Amino acid sequence: MTSIATILLLATEGAEGLSADHVAAKIAVPLGILFFSGSVFMLLWSNYGLKKGAAIYGTAFFGFTFVLGIFWWFGAPGTPVATGVQNFPGQPADQYTAKWFAFEPGSEAAMLLPATNNLDDFETVEEFVGSDEGPMYTATVGDLAQAEQLMVALALMEEDGEIQLGGEQRAEYLETGQAGLAEEVGEDSVDDWSRANPTYTAEPGEPVMTRSDGTLVAGTEVTIFVNYVNEAGDTLEIPVETRPMFAYKQESLLYFPSMVWTIGSLVLFVLSLFWLDRLEMREKKRDEEIDEPESLAVPIRQ
Repeated sequence: MTSIATILLLATEGAEGLSADHVAAKIAVPLGILFFSGSVFMLLWSNYGLKKGAAIYGTAFFGFTFVLGIFWWFGAPGTPVATGVQNFPGQPADQYTAKWFAFEPGSEAAMLLPATNNLDDFETVEEFVGSDEGPMYTATVGDLAQAEQLMVALALMEEDGEIQLGGEQRAEYLETGQAGLAEEVGEDSVDDWSRANPTYTAEPGEPVMTRSDGTLVAGTEVTIFVNYVNEAGDTLEIPVETRPMFAYKQESLLYFPSMVWTIGSLVLFVLSLFWLDRLEMREKKRDEEIDEPESLAVPIRQ
């Protein structure tokens, strides 16, 4: 039997959805909140008045969002930790996800992470995880792939983001590459080869890992190549430099938006509850003044 989900997928197949920049997409959530919250508030307003209706609604609404925030922050059965809101308006969706940041030896990050002073003190992935199989090992290897890409990219870049392979650096690499090419194909065949596109590439070695002051750090030896090609389409990669590169992992802060949501909801819940209590006390005092019996003169017995 075809499931409802399958039917919905087939029904929407090929349909073009609205982009996030479309006006309908921008007003959908505000309109939903207006109709849902507004209808409840109007009902409370008609029964209790504007102020008391707002206090009742605020107490109930922020009490609910507080409990919801606890589930988002700490998790619950069927609800993983750090779910719900994961970024604030205007921020990218991955603002608080765990990220790798590559850096070079001698950089400011390297000075803050003393473990990078000696690459030999790092451990292989198997040694760091304690096994060469299983989900933990697989997840770690997959996670390191991003760190390796960043380390390779940084090996071809300067700290300010400009291409490093220019000027004196380019001349040194080309000179070293030309010498390596002569050794590879012979002096007489050097003229048959020209620089390929891309001229420069880099490849990481075996990744290693450690922790430095509680921060996860990965390292590898990145080899830079000068690439050549001949008229027959054959290519050669001549290694010109091998340098250690590192990357540290900024731990996930996915819980932070949920934490702010929860604390904010708690504060607004307490304020709404306090406001409702003051309104209730004021009404009770007014009712006592109205209901207080008048002192009537006792008639004199005739």
